[in-house]
Amino acid sequence: MSKLFKTTRAVITPADSNQRFIYVLDSGNPEALLARQLSGFLETMGYSSIFPNFDKIRIGTIHPFAILLAQEVLSRKKNVNIFPSVTIADSSTSEDAPVLTDDLYAFPFTAEDVARLDGYRQAGEVFVSDEGWAKIQARIASIGEIIGIRRRYHTAHVMDFNIWTENKDITSFLFDMTCHFVTQKRIDIHNQTGIDLGGISGRRSGDINLDFGMLLYGSNVRVDASMNHEATLFDTGIVSISEVDTQTLPSYFESTGS
Repeated sequence: MSKLFKTTRAVITPADSNQRFIYVLDSGNPEALLARQLSGFLETMGYSSIFPNFDKIRIGTIHPFAILLAQEVLSRKKNVNIFPSVTIADSSTSEDAPVLTDDLYAFPFTAEDVARLDGYRQAGEVFVSDEGWAKIQARIASIGEIIGIRRRYHTAHVMDFNIWTENKDITSFLFDMTCHFVTQKRIDIHNQTGIDLGGISGRRSGDINLDFGMLLYGSNVRVDASMNHEATLFDTGIVSISEVDTQTLPSYFESTGS
């Protein structure tokens, strides 16, 4: 007769959390996305040929007054070539009341998904660390897939298009063109960036500035917007399972076999 020791206990050793979990987060910046869209729209409509003397319009996410103020503080010569200027600012952001069970699901991520995710990563549309990316690739190469937990959430924004120029007529013209940009490009912006643009409000005239030794005319277009976001957590899982010495472990039972 021989003795057979049976047990259901084992020592499971997971990796440390900083080695085990990999976050892949979308990184869509509505300011930068809309700046590129507006720049393309004005180029298509031929702005530079309409105002050849003011053809170098500056469209971006940094307000020209911040640049002028920095030049002033640092005692540098003022660069007045930053006008006309349209600055896109995400003036207000809020998340819908979250429901913990909404839009939460697990999915397998396979080798076929790697190239697509890498394309988003290279384009700056998602963020994953270099270390995390290497782990994802290694895991898929080893077992063929990795499990991700995806969460989605929704944010509401107020996007401000702040227009400043040295010519009041150009300020008014850019106000109109920005309004047209929103109304004409809503569908394209949704399809290309995932941003949904809502209603327009604003102020055509009434803003002036004399702080930097020149007369500047300002206007503002304000647009409600919303975005969906995704965050995925990949778990590389258990890294080792070690056997237990049943002779020294108290929670086993003894059976008799032939």
